[in-house]
Amino acid sequence: MGWLQLNRQYATLSSTHTNSTLHKDHSPTHIEGIHIEDIHINNPQPHRYPPVATDLPDASLPFIPASTVLDAESRNHRLWLVIDNIIYDSTDFVSEHPGGSTVMNSFVGKDCSWQFWRFHTEEHMKVYGRGLRVGRTKGVKNPFREPARYVGLRRLGNADEGWD
Repeated sequence: MGWLQLNRQYATLSSTHTNSTLHKDHSPTHIEGIHIEDIHINNPQPHRYPPVATDLPDASLPFIPASTVLDAESRNHRLWLVIDNIIYDSTDFVSEHPGGSTVMNSFVGKDCSWQFWRFHTEEHMKVYGRGLRVGRTKGVKNPFREPARYVGLRRLGNADEGWD
């Protein structure tokens, strides 16, 4: 697919039009061999909450209210996930996620802490997560109740309570 920049907006052209040329005035009405209907304008929204420096402690991250995290318009339709009250913008990472995009897309604007820690380690968070942080929040809920974890016949963490 060819890419063409027009007036600081991005236009995508179908692959049949990648060899077209642009006239000096750069207006979309003067592109040789391209019908104006074939141009699709994508006006990317600026990041309202850009990723923060990786060395910034979690406690110093900007606070973003739960209502902003939940509202797609407020977060500019970015793929935000909440893990332990830290917001991660995974929009650009989702295509690289080894587990695929389905899991991540199902938690957009939601807390996924216990699910994340079942499959990832502190090292994963350090290597991949630190650069995705945009802020911290409070009050964003996980849509799923965490099931009890068992070791043998006893609940993990409750081994001294006896048999359940």
